Amino acid sequence: MERSLPYWPIMSGPVRERSMGAFTVTRPGGRARGSSVVAVALIGFLLLGACGPPTGEDRTSAEAEIYAAVTRHLVEFDNTFGPNHRFAEVLVVNHLEPDAGDPLEPWGRSTGLFSDDQLAAINTAIEDLAPVRFIDSQWDYIREGELAPVIRNSAIITLAPVEFDSEGATVGANLWCGGICGLWITYRVTDGPDGWTVTGPQGTWSIS
Repeated sequence: MERSLPYWPIMSGPVRERSMGAFTVTRPGGRARGSSVVAVALIGFLLLGACGPPTGEDRTSAEAEIYAAVTRHLVEFDNTFGPNHRFAEVLVVNHLEPDAGDPLEPWGRSTGLFSDDQLAAINTAIEDLAPVRFIDSQWDYIREGELAPVIRNSAIITLAPVEFDSEGATVGANLWCGGICGLWITYRVTDGPDGWTVTGPQGTWSIS
């Protein structure tokens, strides 16, 4: 069931979105030859193929790694208290919600449960920071009259489905730890030598 969010937003801000820029190849003194045009087109086609979103088992593995990276980043760095803060317990909603990163949308609209592999990856990513519990509903762990978590000094995390694009992927996320303790954000995540890594915010964010 969808319900309005328990928070008082006090700050929000835009973050400049990055996009893949187009480039043009020119030759001084004249027009490129036909063979050069074909070569450039072929290189572009190969690059697009190499940078496309993962599929099949690769996609399943990538999604698990991305959810783990985003959860770790939220708990360790973007917890609204600072990098040295530690929660008594982290409660992760066990399903995906498409509007997780939007404070104007209610909780409760699910697009499906996390897989066992995804749950295991999330647990492994943050178990050294706090005990982890997977929950069915945010509202079961909120004292609504006080706008406070039922478990003192705990945080509730909600994630949106991964959306792959030519730059990597984006994931909406929400960390809530009280009426004046919450973050709604979309992260840019890229794949590199060390795996999928959160590189920063994408679009707008809100903090309370």
